[in-house]
Amino acid sequence: MIKLKIKKLLDEKNKSMYWLAENTDLTYAAIYKIAKDNTEGIQFHTLDEIMLALEINDFNEIFQFVDDKNQQ
Repeated sequence: MIKLKIKKLLDEKNKSMYWLAENTDLTYAAIYKIAKDNTEGIQFHTLDEIMLALEINDFNEIFQFVDDKNQQ
């Protein structure tokens, strides 16, 4: 499973989900779902907006792979 580390990045940068919504063209509701890993996918445009706002240029900073095969 691929997880997004948006909430962790926001915490590390002392930024809020409200801040991210204000600095992108995304709604707070969309940011909340993404930050809480409550989404099935993410569009490139959305990812681009988030990465620009958080000044991230490496996908490894925002994605995490979790092997969930063995979890029951």
